[in-house]
Amino acid sequence: MTIWQQETLARQLWTTGKSPIPIYDMHGHMGDSQAIYHKRCQAEEMVKHLKRIGVTRLVFSHMDALAGIMRNAEVLEICKRYPDILRMYIAINPHHPEYIKEDLAAFKKFQPYAVGLKFLPAYHKVAVTAPAYEYALKFADEHALPVLFHTWGNIPENNGKVMLETVQKYSRLKFFIAHCIYGEWDYAERCVKESNGNVWLELTAIPGVRGLVEKLVGQVGSERLLFGTDMPWFDEYQAVGGILAARISEEDRHNILYRNVENILGRNF
Repeated sequence: MTIWQQETLARQLWTTGKSPIPIYDMHGHMGDSQAIYHKRCQAEEMVKHLKRIGVTRLVFSHMDALAGIMRNAEVLEICKRYPDILRMYIAINPHHPEYIKEDLAAFKKFQPYAVGLKFLPAYHKVAVTAPAYEYALKFADEHALPVLFHTWGNIPENNGKVMLETVQKYSRLKFFIAHCIYGEWDYAERCVKESNGNVWLELTAIPGVRGLVEKLVGQVGSERLLFGTDMPWFDEYQAVGGILAARISEEDRHNILYRNVENILGRNF
């Protein structure tokens, strides 16, 4: 009997089109892109797709807010239209320090929809260790907030060495390292193991490469991995299928798709 004939979580997804266990997608976006066509990049279409596969929560940052052409307060209003599924990261643009201070001063007004902050250092061309990020980092550390750090591209603003230096500086901030410092797997492992127990690796793009999910589970344990898709850049079905079909235990799948997040933020945060 093959794995496809057994009553596994993967088989249930293939046969019903819906995940048999909860899913928390901890890395999403919203908004049009000049670089690529997205079939679903606005709230209504995205939410329909999320509900189709059974996503419990999508935590996203709006592309326009990251670019500084939309304010986070506008993103909050989008979340309020879909309170059962959408949550947000406060987009941090280091080129707009006045926005950072205003939004963080009003952070309580963004709750419960805002769960943390989002940094995009590679696109903003500012290293996460630069003074421009210090105010937001100290705020997140003081309040023990999650921060989702984009790490992909192996450039100075965003490489493994920079992230390791940062995780070792802040002990209360909850580091969600997007893309697992893609390609620098030794640094990804070191960030988890040489931190204060406040680092998790987020798996966007990882399920698309054979063996990477298994590699990371072996390196850091499934308890240190978070599910994410970068939606609308990647599709929920491809990413969820990659986790459910990976050669890991059922306990590992539960940890990655929802348990770890519930341990950090609570159930149905």
